[in-house]
Amino acid sequence: MAARKSSAKKAGVDKAQREFVAEAEEILERMREDLGELSDQRVAGAEVDPDLVNSIFRSAHSLKGLAGMFGFEGLSELAHRLEDILDGLRLGRIRMDNPAVDLLDEAVTLFTALFTQLGDESYEAEAATRIGELVARIETAAEDPSQPQDSLDPLDIAPMLLRALTEYEEHRLRENISRRRHVLLVDTSFEITAFEEGLSEVSAAIREVGEVVSTLPSPGDAPESQIRFSLLVATETPAADLSARLEFPDTDIKTVLAATAAPAESSAAPQPPVEASAAQSGGAEAAPAETGSGEVPGDGATGKGGARGGDLESLKSISDTVRVDIHKLDKLMNLVGELVIQRSAIARIATRLAADPTTSRIAAELFKTHKGLDRKLKELQASVLDVRMVPLRQIFEKLSRVVRRLQRDQSKDVNLGFSGEATELDKLIVEQLVDPLMHVVRNAFDHAIEGEDERVSAGKSREGNIWIDASQRGNHVVIEVRDDGRGIDPTAVREKAEAAGLVEPGQLLSDKDCLNLIFEAGLSTATGVSGTSGRGVGMDVVRTNLSDLGGIVVVSSEPGRGTAITMTLPITLAIIQTLIVAVGRDRFAIPLNSVLETLLIDASEIQRSERRELLNVRGEPLQLQRLSDEFGLDAPPQDRHYVVVLGLGELRLGLLVDRLDGQQDTVIKSIQGPAAQVRGIAGATELGDRGAVLVIDVSAIVEDSLRRRDAA
Repeated sequence: MAARKSSAKKAGVDKAQREFVAEAEEILERMREDLGELSDQRVAGAEVDPDLVNSIFRSAHSLKGLAGMFGFEGLSELAHRLEDILDGLRLGRIRMDNPAVDLLDEAVTLFTALFTQLGDESYEAEAATRIGELVARIETAAEDPSQPQDSLDPLDIAPMLLRALTEYEEHRLRENISRRRHVLLVDTSFEITAFEEGLSEVSAAIREVGEVVSTLPSPGDAPESQIRFSLLVATETPAADLSARLEFPDTDIKTVLAATAAPAESSAAPQPPVEASAAQSGGAEAAPAETGSGEVPGDGATGKGGARGGDLESLKSISDTVRVDIHKLDKLMNLVGELVIQRSAIARIATRLAADPTTSRIAAELFKTHKGLDRKLKELQASVLDVRMVPLRQIFEKLSRVVRRLQRDQSKDVNLGFSGEATELDKLIVEQLVDPLMHVVRNAFDHAIEGEDERVSAGKSREGNIWIDASQRGNHVVIEVRDDGRGIDPTAVREKAEAAGLVEPGQLLSDKDCLNLIFEAGLSTATGVSGTSGRGVGMDVVRTNLSDLGGIVVVSSEPGRGTAITMTLPITLAIIQTLIVAVGRDRFAIPLNSVLETLLIDASEIQRSERRELLNVRGEPLQLQRLSDEFGLDAPPQDRHYVVVLGLGELRLGLLVDRLDGQQDTVIKSIQGPAAQVRGIAGATELGDRGAVLVIDVSAIVEDSLRRRDAA
């Protein structure tokens, strides 16, 4: 019964919720570890590590953002309340013996309980009730007034420096004073060109014996080539000993408050133990933490063992997700690829045995075994591929953070919109896609989107807009980055290309050709130098990176209206089906996800126009490219040809080959050595006892052929 009940609950959880629970479980596990360490410090009466409190605060903040992103408003509200408690601890507004601190563990337990109920029909009502109860208790407990803060007047320090301290720095300063430590002011100078390294080195040396409360630039006398800093330090080491320890030139150390000996009656731990805090909060408050709303529901939680059963249940993981190193998945994928090759070898052996009447019965049994192996291998291959797939949401979240920072740095109001966040790609492709996509978005923000006044005068909204749309088309994913900025002027691009020597004056180029010039190395259409980006600067790297992934990038733009950058990528680069083709005695593998169809034609059907070969396919002209010409192969004349119609996004190309040798599941492996950089070759693959063949880079073949067509 217990297993069936659990399965029924899991069935209602969709993929997005499983992703949420997997991410949240990591955060909760980190919070449990930190809260356990915090509890140990309180029980021992030791000083609570401020970095530990900051770590718990960051976990609560991450949990709040994660819950809000997935639409769990109640969970986000509870995490926000935890932030309030932890922020109060960080800033000294809440003491460690405050009853609200004891509710942190209970909140984490409640989070775990609620996550286990995702997908249950009664989840919403129950979650709202239990969250509301705990939030009310947190608010009541947090009302406990904090102790009056000590004055900072005894410090021998400039009032200007004190006024520059943040609330958190003031709290840390008071905390160290209460601990009767020396408060020192360390003034030091660094060369402007290397101040970051020097400041980091000084701070690291100080942290070995104390705490750097604050670091501020100082207006003290210093040469023009230097910058001076003042570090407010709390330590048990006297100024003379710290000076000998630092041994940095141009460093002065001043004691702004000398440590005083602790009174005899104060030798006990300054923080009350956890048991005392629980007693102060009253028995009524302590009981629910064990058996009330914080109890984790589970099979047998209220049966034998009572509340103890709930504690044991809470030790279980709340999700079934296991994080695996992508390199382990690569190794697993390679093993599956080797099995695929062996499966093909078994089929060939069975075929040879079937040709001999004396072994035909053995061949029949071997064919039967081969079919079973083939079925299971396909299931294994599909499962491994599914494990490697991740949603593009991961990249979109990073891009949102980049745009928020750009908004802050450039004071430019730009909206960033997404669609297709659930579209999935191979994890390796996603990691390689981050930088090119981020570069395109930064270019759009920095140079495409006009300033507010310019937009208003052009009749546009004050806010700029950038849209990122992702969608799956067959075995490819298409990602389009659009903006409503000033667009790209083809004439201006041509002028810059001519000035850079990339285009001959008077050379005939279409507007599309001019736009494609932004992908040439060293060409920038920006009118000025920017610390963020420059449209065209680095776009050659974007195209190269996408080409390495087997994808292509296309640009379209309308001056005054906006620009669109479209990237087309294969879903995975792992095990793929390939079409084996031959030209003369040479064979190649073409990824089947780029093959739209194959045609058998007579040589007389090939038409020629302006040095191009074309084929009429159902009334539409299809450009042809001979594979023998692409790689300079010897191929005897043929009366009939096979045409492999390749498709990437909206682009089409017919590849002429001599014959088709069937399909094959393959694992593409990179080529090492001098042949590694051959344009149009993506790698190599093994075909069992038939040897190895080169794998065609479809994106490079299509792109090069169409570029030659446009230049003709």
